[in-house]
Amino acid sequence: MESNFAQHMQELLNYATSHKVVWLYFFFFISAVIENLFPPYPGDSIIFGGALLAGMGKLQLWGVILFPCLGSLSGAMILYWAGKKGARKLFFLNGIFFNQARLSNIEGWFKKYGEKVLILSRFMTGVRSAVALSAGVGNVHIRKMVIYTGISILIWNGALVAIGTVLKANSEDAYRFLVTYNKIVLTIFALAVLYWIFKLLKKKFKKEPI
Repeated sequence: MESNFAQHMQELLNYATSHKVVWLYFFFFISAVIENLFPPYPGDSIIFGGALLAGMGKLQLWGVILFPCLGSLSGAMILYWAGKKGARKLFFLNGIFFNQARLSNIEGWFKKYGEKVLILSRFMTGVRSAVALSAGVGNVHIRKMVIYTGISILIWNGALVAIGTVLKANSEDAYRFLVTYNKIVLTIFALAVLYWIFKLLKKKFKKEPI
């Protein structure tokens, strides 16, 4: 994986030195949007690579921070509106997984923990997209969504850029740490989802008459 990372970084470096860097900033923006809509996309790795190029003096640091942040917020808001205007309607079908009682629980949960969850959302790879979508379903106020998600994005992306810029000499080790961190978070999230489904099905079967 480290060799693939080195190859991608070399490709970015070649592009940065042979094209107008404005296109690379645009690429960072689009990548951040895609990463929200399609979590397997390596958006964080691309930001990290941009930070390395900034550390080499090939890109402006402000651009490496600004454009991915705008892209991440745009992607999160797309999911937010998809949840608010689309997915929310599913809960009025009153099925096993989607029903009005569960919708009330989601709304109450976001009223109680919304700010904390949105602040931490960017630190949970793969989960961040689900949080943005759920915030829309939970009818979180748009101002709260923008402010707290924006803060989370700025902190997370800023940390990636800081690490990539400062540790450019040890980029492989830093990238390996990022990959390991993401795997751990995804594993915990997957186990939590499986546990939630198990409890939901167990509760459903208990209610059914024998």
